Amino acid sequence: MPVKGYRVRYVVLKTGGTPPEENRRLIELLKEECEKHQPGFRFKAIHKGDEIIIRCPHKAVPSVRALLNKLNTSQPPYRVEVIGVSGTLRKAFSKFCRGNKPHGLGQRL
Repeated sequence: MPVKGYRVRYVVLKTGGTPPEENRRLIELLKEECEKHQPGFRFKAIHKGDEIIIRCPHKAVPSVRALLNKLNTSQPPYRVEVIGVSGTLRKAFSKFCRGNKPHGLGQRL
């Protein structure tokens, strides 16, 4: 049985109310960073209010964090922080995104 050559991680980011143009620029920078680690990787970004979830290779997570730290210390700062990292999109939404509702058995309102 063939084994995947890479693993996927979902990184949840919180933007500090930055305009959509800056968010697009940020996503392009993150896409370029992920492409360095896994050429041809299917990068994906999901917007939910002031939170962005990006899909990236697991080996790119440390460099994505380093890039965001570099952007936060630049002039003018970007005000972007990593809320968390998860292996599945469902878990990323349930653990790190605000305003989510409980779901599944055993989780009642």
